[in-house]
Amino acid sequence: MFMRGCRRRDPQTDPQPLIEKSLTEGVPSHLETPLRRWIFSILQDDEDNAERIALDLRMTVNTGSVYSPAKFLALGTSRDQLIDVVNSMLRLSTPPAEQRFNPGSGYGRRSYLTMYGGGRRADEIAALQEMLTLAGSAYRVNDAQTGLERRVESTVQQAAAHTLTTSRSPQSGSASQHLETAWQCAYGRNPDPSKAYSEAIKAVESASQALIEPNNSRATLGTMLGVIRSSPQRFSTAIPAGNSGTNDFDLVADMMRRLWQGQTSRHGSQSPTPMETQEQAEMAVHLAAVLVQWFAAGLVYRRP
Repeated sequence: MFMRGCRRRDPQTDPQPLIEKSLTEGVPSHLETPLRRWIFSILQDDEDNAERIALDLRMTVNTGSVYSPAKFLALGTSRDQLIDVVNSMLRLSTPPAEQRFNPGSGYGRRSYLTMYGGGRRADEIAALQEMLTLAGSAYRVNDAQTGLERRVESTVQQAAAHTLTTSRSPQSGSASQHLETAWQCAYGRNPDPSKAYSEAIKAVESASQALIEPNNSRATLGTMLGVIRSSPQRFSTAIPAGNSGTNDFDLVADMMRRLWQGQTSRHGSQSPTPMETQEQAEMAVHLAAVLVQWFAAGLVYRRP
């Protein structure tokens, strides 16, 4: 379960933007032991597949008098090599879509994360994904569950940091503070998806109010979408819609609407309130970053 309590940065005491230091490269010390335990718990009774991984990575197994690829991969590798071990485990355990488990076919040896039942691989990957997220790792399991990928490309991270700089202006209100808090709650220590999503919405509200509802101090994305819906011709963008049959502002309005309507925890009811997932929070933060940049840089504007 994700923990609450993301705190805003004090720019006077912490000059390095949280957006630039929220994700940890490689395998930090606090992730090393949990990752080694995860590897060993899977491979300790499967030396054959552990050997396949070592061969795949061109590693020479050296465990003394007792040959044990599983112990070598979990305990004898360097900290930097652990990412390669995990990546190989995910790739080599991916079951071919056309095959099914057959004890006589050798398929069990090729799928050490699934040979104890169809749900084991999914459970182990879910545990790994949570471990990487909680540790603030720069890596995540890819959507196909065939390996690791970077959670945020460096260019995207730099673009988000640039957006913070652009949005630090009176016209954008507190957009930069909300966006930075949203990023930290999505990618930093003690991730809080629901708070990340909420702060992403606040960032867009702060950046867009001066343009869409300058005289409404209580404006929300909902009220601003109402203004856009009633008078779409009053707004335009740096790239006009042309003769496509749509209004210039439709793209912006659709992005704002997706962000607004996608928040599941905004209101309570007699039914359990569904909280935003980590994936939803990350998408919301990046969607907000684009919108904040457009509004702050004057790429969307009111017609004369």
